[in-house]
Amino acid sequence: MQDGVSPASRNAVDLPRLPKWNPRPFYLSLLIGLSAVTLVQTLCSLGLLSAALPSNSDGLGLSGCNSDILLLLPLALGMTWVELAVESRFWRGAVLCGAMLQVLLATLLGAHYSRAFHPIPPALCLLLAWGIPECLRRWSGMSQLPASLDCHFDEGLESQNFTQHLPTSPQSAPSSKEQDVARPSLVPIRVNSTVLHCAIVNHAQLAESLQPAQCASFLNRLLTLCTETAEAYQGVPDRTDGEAFRAVFCPLLGAEEHPEAALQAAAAIRQRLASLSHECEVKFGHELDLRIGVSTGEILLTTITQGGQRISGLGEAADWAQKLAFANTLYGSRILISARTGLLGGHSVERRPIDLLQRYLPPHPPEDVFELVALQNTLDAASMTRLAQYRKGVAQFRARHWDAARTWLLAARPVDRSDEALELLLQRIAENEARAPLPSRTDGAVERR
Repeated sequence: MQDGVSPASRNAVDLPRLPKWNPRPFYLSLLIGLSAVTLVQTLCSLGLLSAALPSNSDGLGLSGCNSDILLLLPLALGMTWVELAVESRFWRGAVLCGAMLQVLLATLLGAHYSRAFHPIPPALCLLLAWGIPECLRRWSGMSQLPASLDCHFDEGLESQNFTQHLPTSPQSAPSSKEQDVARPSLVPIRVNSTVLHCAIVNHAQLAESLQPAQCASFLNRLLTLCTETAEAYQGVPDRTDGEAFRAVFCPLLGAEEHPEAALQAAAAIRQRLASLSHECEVKFGHELDLRIGVSTGEILLTTITQGGQRISGLGEAADWAQKLAFANTLYGSRILISARTGLLGGHSVERRPIDLLQRYLPPHPPEDVFELVALQNTLDAASMTRLAQYRKGVAQFRARHWDAARTWLLAARPVDRSDEALELLLQRIAENEARAPLPSRTDGAVERR
C-alpha cells in the first residue's frame, strides 16, 4: 500500500459494480407483515373474529395451526412493501382498494363454486399491513424509510455516503465546482471507451478581440455547458481548459452504452451551444467556434493527482478524437465520429459519410469518417431525402462514377444554406475529370493530320 489504500479497496473501485442493494426495506416489510399475520392468527385462534374458521383445509381460511401463518404472509408482505416504497398516497390507496376487491372477488367465486372462503382474515391482514406503515409515515415522518419506487432501494442515500468513503489520494484538494465530488483513485487500466473531444478553434481570436473579463466569462460558460452535458450522459471530464474540453465515456465510469452516450452528449452540446454562440456573436461580433470529435477504442484510464485529483484517458483513440475535432474545419462540419463509434452507436443518430482518412500508417487502409447530422427520428422528410441522395452520391464518387456522383450530389444540395462537405466533393469530381487521360488517337487519324 503506497498511498494508504488497501488492495481490497482498490479492487472495489477498479472493477464495475452492480448497484448496492439495501436490505432494510425488505427486513422492515417482513417484520410488519409477520406482525400483521400473527395478530390475525391470534384473533382467529381466540375466536374473536365474527366468522368462524373451519378446522379442516376445505376452505381457504386459517385452520388455527401456527404453520398457517405462512398462508397470509405473502399477502401482508406485498402490501407492506407497496406502502413503504410508493410515495404517492393516491397510488397506495389504489393498491389497497384493488387488493380488497380481489378478496371480494375470491369470496364471490367461492360461493359460485360452493367452496368456503372467509374474507375477514385476509381483509384484516391487508388493513393491518397497510395501516401500520401509514401510521409510521404520519407519526414518525418516514424520513429514514425508502419513499421512492426504485429498483435500487434507497440508492440515493447510499450513493451520498459512498462518495465519503472512496479511497482518494492524500494530495487531492478539490478547488473548483467540477471537483465538489471527489473522484475515486484508479489503478491504471486499459479499457474500451469513447472519447469526446471539443476543440475551441477560435480561442486565440476571442482572447485578442474581447476584453479579458468578457473572454473569460464566455469560455467559463462554454466549459460549464460542456461539463454539465457530458456528466448528464454519464461522461467524466478529463480535460477542461481555454482551448479544449474532453470527456471519457466507459462502463467503468458508469456509461454502459458508451458510444451511444457520447454521440447523444455531442448532439446535446451542439444544440445548447447555438444560443451561447449567438449571444457572443451579437454582443462582440465573434461566434464560439466549437468543433467536436468522437472516437471509440482502447485507452489507458488512470488518475492524475498533480494539481488536483482527476481521471484522465490516454491513448490513440483519444488522439484520434482530437484530430477529428480539428478535421471539422476542412469539411465545414461540427461533429465528426470514427468508424467504430458509428458502428457501435450509430443506430441512435443520423450520420453521413464524409471522407476516408489515413488513421494509421500504411499498409493500413484509410478509415471511414462520418458526420453526425442529427439524432434518430428528428429530421423531416425533405432532409431525410437529401441525406439519402447524398449517401448515393458518395457511393458513386468512391466507385469513380463521376457523372452519377455529380447528379446525386446536386440533387442533395440544400437551397437555403451552404454545404461545404458536399461542395468539396463536387470540387473533387471536377479535379478528377480534369486529370482524366485524353482518349487515345488511332494511327490513321495521325496520318491524316
